[in-house]
Amino acid sequence: MNHSIPDFFRSSISGEADSSTTSSLRADPQAQTSALSGQGETAQVRQAPAAHAPTLKHRLSLNHITTFPWCLSQDLVDYEQAGMAAIGLNWRKLTQYGLRRSIRRVLESRLPVSSLGCLGGFTGEHGYSQHDVLADGRRMIRVAGQLRAGTLTVVTGPQGGHIRSNANRLVVEALKELVPLAALYGIQLALQPMHPMFAKGWSFIHSLDETLVILDRVKDSRLKMAFGTYHLWQEPQLFDRLAELTPRIGLVRLADWGDVPRHDHDRLLPGEGRLPLSHVIRTLENNRYSGWYELEVWSRDLWKQDRRDLMQACVLARDYLSAPFPA
Repeated sequence: MNHSIPDFFRSSISGEADSSTTSSLRADPQAQTSALSGQGETAQVRQAPAAHAPTLKHRLSLNHITTFPWCLSQDLVDYEQAGMAAIGLNWRKLTQYGLRRSIRRVLESRLPVSSLGCLGGFTGEHGYSQHDVLADGRRMIRVAGQLRAGTLTVVTGPQGGHIRSNANRLVVEALKELVPLAALYGIQLALQPMHPMFAKGWSFIHSLDETLVILDRVKDSRLKMAFGTYHLWQEPQLFDRLAELTPRIGLVRLADWGDVPRHDHDRLLPGEGRLPLSHVIRTLENNRYSGWYELEVWSRDLWKQDRRDLMQACVLARDYLSAPFPA
């Protein structure tokens, strides 16, 4: 099996996959390095857990891209049995399982939906017109509303042949049209900046400042930022900025960073790399962040594991992040 994340934007606009595509899924049922503000230790081991309320466990969701090889129905069974607080949903996996069937199955489960991702591709670099992309965005908003997802994440698409100002303009215009519709469905949009290694296929927004340029131009409090630790850990003075930006963060996605990535699906579960994720959580909690945290780990190595072993690893990562310091 080829364990890779497919071309999201092509899958999104082309609509539901034929039911035969489900055969490609398995059976239905601490320191940052000195580059990060010079803070923390250097040992690449699980850091001490954050000193926050034990109820954080009830705000730690598992995004099912982390269990990419298995179908939605299996994910829902496994996550419920593991006591996960919520599930983060990926549009491609929903359509591979069958969109109507996916909505019905999620609503039948007891799991809240922390997010649906991702809407985007506004720059036209994947071969679709702005009209098609906006139509697809409206469809995703309606589905997010049916799923009672709190957040719909947004990825801009690559810059391609556009100059930066024009690429920004395309994104801002699209979001100004989509944010009011999302609000009608009770959905907040969250713009996801991504590490520069994802520039060619995913996003031209790579930093906090580049994200804020878009948010400030849209000027709507219902548009937030999706803060991904894997993408933004190298931001200068990160913790000072987190304290300032917490009110503008709508979703936090947690993944760890090891050595130099071998490929773009080389993330680690929290505690297995060198990022001070507990410090990130503690900073956000101290500044009254009240949204979801998602474990979202794109990893070919994880996807090769036995399903039960992978779920156990996810449970350990969740428990590690949610445990308070000893008294």
